[in-house]
Amino acid sequence: MSRITFYRKYRSQHFSELVGQEHIVQTLTNAITNQRLSHAYIFSGPRGTGKTSVARIFAKAVNTYEKENQLDKLDNEVCERITIGNCVDVIEIDAASNTGVDNIRELKDNVNFSPVECTYKFYIIDEVHMLSTGAFNALLKTLEEPPSHTIFVLATTEPHKIPITIHSRCQHLRFRNLTDQEIKQQLLTIAEKETITLADDAAAILARNASGCMRDGLSLLDQIYSFTGETISGDDVNKILGSCNLDHLCQLLDAIYTNNSDLVLKLLTDVLKAGVNPLQFLKDIMFVSEQLLMAQSQCEEFVTIDKDQLKQLTEKATLDKTVKLLDCLAQIESQTRWFLNPGLLLQIRLMQFVNPDTNKNEAAKTEQQNTTTQNQNIQSSTSTQITETKPTSSNKPTPPIQNTAKPTPQYHANSSKPTGFKQTISIPKPDQDIPNNSNNTQPTPAVSSTQVSGNGDIAEVKHKWPEFLEIIKKEHLGLYTILRSSQVVAVDNNEVVITLEQNIQFFMEKLTEETYQKAIQTYLQQQFNKPLTLKVSDRQQGAVEIEMVSAVSEMVKTTTDESGSDAIQEVKIPEPNTEQSINDIVTLFEGKIL
Repeated sequence: MSRITFYRKYRSQHFSELVGQEHIVQTLTNAITNQRLSHAYIFSGPRGTGKTSVARIFAKAVNTYEKENQLDKLDNEVCERITIGNCVDVIEIDAASNTGVDNIRELKDNVNFSPVECTYKFYIIDEVHMLSTGAFNALLKTLEEPPSHTIFVLATTEPHKIPITIHSRCQHLRFRNLTDQEIKQQLLTIAEKETITLADDAAAILARNASGCMRDGLSLLDQIYSFTGETISGDDVNKILGSCNLDHLCQLLDAIYTNNSDLVLKLLTDVLKAGVNPLQFLKDIMFVSEQLLMAQSQCEEFVTIDKDQLKQLTEKATLDKTVKLLDCLAQIESQTRWFLNPGLLLQIRLMQFVNPDTNKNEAAKTEQQNTTTQNQNIQSSTSTQITETKPTSSNKPTPPIQNTAKPTPQYHANSSKPTGFKQTISIPKPDQDIPNNSNNTQPTPAVSSTQVSGNGDIAEVKHKWPEFLEIIKKEHLGLYTILRSSQVVAVDNNEVVITLEQNIQFFMEKLTEETYQKAIQTYLQQQFNKPLTLKVSDRQQGAVEIEMVSAVSEMVKTTTDESGSDAIQEVKIPEPNTEQSINDIVTLFEGKIL
């Protein structure tokens, strides 16, 4: 013989039987008694909070009010037919399985027919957010101009998925989660009707695990009743749910607050080996910690567990440590979905919480190692830079062709490929002697451009230059557009020498303006904490930088003299594309006047 489950058997049939939705009941009863009914309602809220039940009770009350003139007795023939689902004027539609346009079109065709046995024709559309976009559009016209004898109730758990055009044509009633006390009291009432001896702590555990859903609470009670029979204790509930009793949880918290890592590990191991669900155990710890927080914050009216046990914990725990523990538990909960072994994760994080000194030492060691590595890299870079820029003792400067680095010449991404060559430079072979003129004691311009008098400042400037550009990008977009392709080539005293991919005259003039000069000096002072000025090296005027020398070495064409030996190297430099440069200006500044 089949039996009716508790959540179906004890489903609310009158407004007076509803639990925890007093604001909904008051709104609907006033609308009925004052004849201020709307043509469409949206019932939204968490699952199992009574949305469909209220919709049915609302249909009963609207259609029997004029006859009965009271809303707490809805037991006539029409109400009974609505309860069992045989009333032709109360149509329930499951939108999860009737999502298409054709289903709504069928509804539109039938909505104009007058009710047969009721005053109003009721359409209850459950899970309405599951309708397709086309179905919503088809429903919209009906909601705009509904028949006077029709009332729509749209029930959903996700109201944000309903189009705003539907929202604006309905009254929105929001159902709330039930409190643990409301669920607990209802479970005790139903247990009494079923002659079940339900312990108070057992009812509290069931209510807590129902998570504000009355239907879940009744389902759990039905499950426990099948396991234990007519007597239900707290231990029975813990066995079924895989949770832990309060005494064990308080022992664990006591060990955590006293920093007893050995006891913490032992208690956790015992719980996990006993087969307790780690996620349920984590949930229980968070609940007890939350209750402890309420007790410490002088909010004892919200405390639902044994206050004597909490009092012992409050003597050992501070409010700050309780808050930190709850934060740690919340982080563990967010990480469990990505961790294959949540029990191990729980052990690791709680041991780290109990031993904070270990975490600090490990963090300090890691930070020290990172700092040492960074210092070594900076020293290595600085020494390398100084070695490369040190002049030779002889009167014969080292030719720039000896630079072994060969970076690829940089061109603008939008520039076309060079079609011609403009300038030719002849560079002696490395193994040839350079003539010693009378006043040729100074290095050649190619060498002087690579020398740095800042004793390693160039390494720091190059390292921070990308950050410098990011600051300018946020605060001065026009200046960033000019300097975004810049590269630092030298630091001479308090002057930073840079190169641009394209030395466009418009850019050069903008950089010489007083407004731009002041802005550049301000940003340099903020970034490098020293007074610095900016100088742009002009490639078209023959100032040879490191990048240009390397690029030149890539475009060397070796010729042979009459003796058959390699005499000179002919270097060709691409001619700039003037038309493309103008196009780049328009593109970079997007037609705006700086």
